[in-house]
Amino acid sequence: MRKRRDRLSELPQSLIHHILSFLPMRDVVSTTVLSKRWNKLWTTVPCLNFCFDLKSSKLVNGADSVRNFVNRALMLWRGTKILKFKIVIRNVFDLSLAGDFDLWVRFAVEYKVEDLSIELRYDSYILEWEDDPVMEDVYSTPQCLNSCSSIKKLSLAGCNLRIDGSPTWYQLTSFEFDGFWFSESLANQILTGSPRLEVFDLSFMECFENLNIRSTSLKKLKIKKYIYSEEEYPTDISHTLLSICCPNLETLEMWGVLYGKYYLSNFSSLTDAILGYYGPHFYDDTPWLLGEKLCQILPAIQHVENLTFSSVCCVQELVVSLRTNLPSPFPNVKFLKLHFDEIELDDMINLLGIFPSLKMLVIEDETTSGSSPEFNIKKFLEFEINVSNSFLRQLKTIHITSRFSDSSIFQVIALLLKHASMLEKLVVWAEWHKRGPPAFPFKVANVLLNIPRSSLTAMVIINPK
Repeated sequence: MRKRRDRLSELPQSLIHHILSFLPMRDVVSTTVLSKRWNKLWTTVPCLNFCFDLKSSKLVNGADSVRNFVNRALMLWRGTKILKFKIVIRNVFDLSLAGDFDLWVRFAVEYKVEDLSIELRYDSYILEWEDDPVMEDVYSTPQCLNSCSSIKKLSLAGCNLRIDGSPTWYQLTSFEFDGFWFSESLANQILTGSPRLEVFDLSFMECFENLNIRSTSLKKLKIKKYIYSEEEYPTDISHTLLSICCPNLETLEMWGVLYGKYYLSNFSSLTDAILGYYGPHFYDDTPWLLGEKLCQILPAIQHVENLTFSSVCCVQELVVSLRTNLPSPFPNVKFLKLHFDEIELDDMINLLGIFPSLKMLVIEDETTSGSSPEFNIKKFLEFEINVSNSFLRQLKTIHITSRFSDSSIFQVIALLLKHASMLEKLVVWAEWHKRGPPAFPFKVANVLLNIPRSSLTAMVIINPK
């Protein structure tokens, strides 16, 4: 009987290493049973991916199991360079591992790591802080990381970054931070020590400090501030300032709670903007605050081509401002994404009217309750409006996600189909309630398919979600 060829083992080592780079180290180490060649192959993989769930039944001894596995794997590793080093601890991070983490990071630095990722998740109890244990009760990276001149991508989640002086991250192009404590001085240190930085992704707990971002290399900037409770947010945020000056910035994302003032300048290269401010909804003056801040933000991003309002609050406040003061149009916006809740038809007309070059519109209808929707097509078409000749004339694609819990979304769709004369496709993602009437999806589909269209070639596609 002819012996079957081991085609997998015949693959080039570089290709096998590439395949193994997608697997966690527990699975990589398990490949030793495949053949004699594979017995040592894992010890030279350039991508080390450690992933643990400390609540998993597979980890009998919890932190000790993690410590023993990682230490033994690194002791047996015989590679010459680490391209990627990733360690993830889910559900609970045992602070007794902090010293081991320092050693593992030092190991990666010594082997010229290019991509380092640390992701830690804590139980909720650690967030019930007293005094100020943000720096003490959370893992902080070791100082050796700051002198890692080989690193190109750094991603930190659930931990804090300690820097004394400026780091020597001369090759760093991407920095992602999803942690607790972040300050203006820390941002300045990172930007000073990273002359090639292109991606700056920050998500951190509100610490009521200013933030000043100045860089000629940045192409993508994301800033998200969050809070844990109502008590943490002061009634006066006027003293906080977000200042950004990045002439080569192409994408800007701003999420979370507000700064007191915004100073945005030199955005000549900006093409994409995403605003996801929600503010502290438990204060009565939040809408007014958000409206005031939008007046400071929108003029700086008026020339973008792709614009997203990723929070209902943003759209609501923009709509309110349009009722009294029409802003200058956004002449270059070709892609627009909106999240809204029960928007009035007149408000939608005013909103879409400031985007004369719009080609693709994405709507996330977050209406969750309301009067039972009516299915009278004639009623949806009973509206008289005065619009300019350019209103929706370039719109070609529409995507809408809705629960159809209110009739207003049908009126919006009727408006779009009536005036988008160049429309090619309307795609509706319908989120049906599992316990709703069985005939409800068919009634919705019947209405959507029978609304008149000004574009003779427009397709209406309905998908369940």
